[in-house]
Amino acid sequence: MGEITELDALIISAIGFAIVFVVLIILMLIVMLMGLAADKGHVITDKLPKFRNPFKKKETAEEEEAQPLSEPLATGTCGELTLIRTEERDAAMIMAIVADSLGTPLNQLRFVSIRRLDDAQDAEVKQ
Repeated sequence: MGEITELDALIISAIGFAIVFVVLIILMLIVMLMGLAADKGHVITDKLPKFRNPFKKKETAEEEEAQPLSEPLATGTCGELTLIRTEERDAAMIMAIVADSLGTPLNQLRFVSIRRLDDAQDAEVKQ
């Protein structure tokens, strides 16, 4: 009972390999089932619209253009904005403040350019 023969060692290692492969096959099946659930998840969300599908791919720009808009865009929503020595974050904050102070929706305002003034220029403007 003390010694293991070569045949016993081969049987034990074969059982070990078999256990590892069985576990790997089980994991592979779990991953495949998760993939199928992600692919077929839209069927469930179509029937129950209150649930979102986190696996749904985002629509491309072409698909978004093909869909009709629920409400028409306000005039002045397109155009270009020139930023002069101003970061986008600061410009967005200025635009939000202006829209709030005027009580006008942001999509109805048209900004042509936003320019940052230096301290030396501020002194000249005040005089």
